[in-house]
Amino acid sequence: MTNSKLAQNILSQGESLAFVLQHQCGDGASALARASQLLHSGKRVVITGMGASLFASIPLEYALCSMGIDAVAIEAGELLHYRMPTLRNAVTIIVSRSGESIEITRMLQALKGQTPIIAICNEPQSSLSRSANISILIGSHDDDYVAVQTYTGTLLTQYLLANAVAGTEPAAQKELRALLPAFTQLVQRSYSDSNSWDEFLRAASPIFLVARGPSCASSYEGALLFNEVAKTAAVGMAAGSFRHGPVEVVDKNFVGLLFAPQGPTHQLNMALANDLATFGGRIRILGPSGILAELPQIPEGLAPIFEIVPVQLAALRLAQLKGIAPGTFRYAPRVAVDEANFNPLKES
Repeated sequence: MTNSKLAQNILSQGESLAFVLQHQCGDGASALARASQLLHSGKRVVITGMGASLFASIPLEYALCSMGIDAVAIEAGELLHYRMPTLRNAVTIIVSRSGESIEITRMLQALKGQTPIIAICNEPQSSLSRSANISILIGSHDDDYVAVQTYTGTLLTQYLLANAVAGTEPAAQKELRALLPAFTQLVQRSYSDSNSWDEFLRAASPIFLVARGPSCASSYEGALLFNEVAKTAAVGMAAGSFRHGPVEVVDKNFVGLLFAPQGPTHQLNMALANDLATFGGRIRILGPSGILAELPQIPEGLAPIFEIVPVQLAALRLAQLKGIAPGTFRYAPRVAVDEANFNPLKES
């Protein structure tokens, strides 16, 4: 596999996550503590972002809801144009690796002084970080274009935030320190085995990625990776919704990735995988009963950090099989600063 910048970003994730964890346990600890206090205020919580930042927020949404906190994740573009009144009397968490995306900067202007804002961002001097009431710096290594290190870094940061709210952050920190070596090994193994995807993905379009619970983050982010990296149509979908109609697309040409971590819906996911194989589809399972079988037991809320790694390498490998330079964009800029026009040269 060629050593592209995207490949380098993927391979550096273990080191990057170690930096994120060190930051959140050190200089970033006070911001997590203040944010957790605000999230205990009894107000409704609205989490928003675009693309990978939004998808990385799904596990936090599930975690807060499991604590009885009224939380919802909404795409920033839809929130900006159609749902801003929902932010009245709410705490707003805005997630953005750059803190400068057009939807985010316009939302900051509209919300000024109206609602408490928690920023989760990788750029300390960004418009988002400077405007928020509480700014949580992710502390990840930067990515070239595609969100890779910043994506898993955002997942880890929000996992710690959820545990800060629950009062279990010290145990979560210990848990993460113990699991990071396994994550680094997973990255290396997935990179070395990337050609094992060749036959599975060859001529595959679209690719369906199906999940439940916090792993819905992986299904949506995985689809985005196939779109961005391999210029290939892919669909991320909740497993329950997939069963209610879309399952009709399954035949011998069907290619699907099914996320099945340990958790209350593991057996439902495995039953769906068996059915799809029976219907003639090609299926790969990402979980302890499939590709991630070598990993130690991982809590369901942490699974998205691990299960996205093989998908990153699958998208990278498919790009190579199609003769596409990995990580290059044809139309989209690294930071979208215009809602109406594509201008790849206009970046912030």
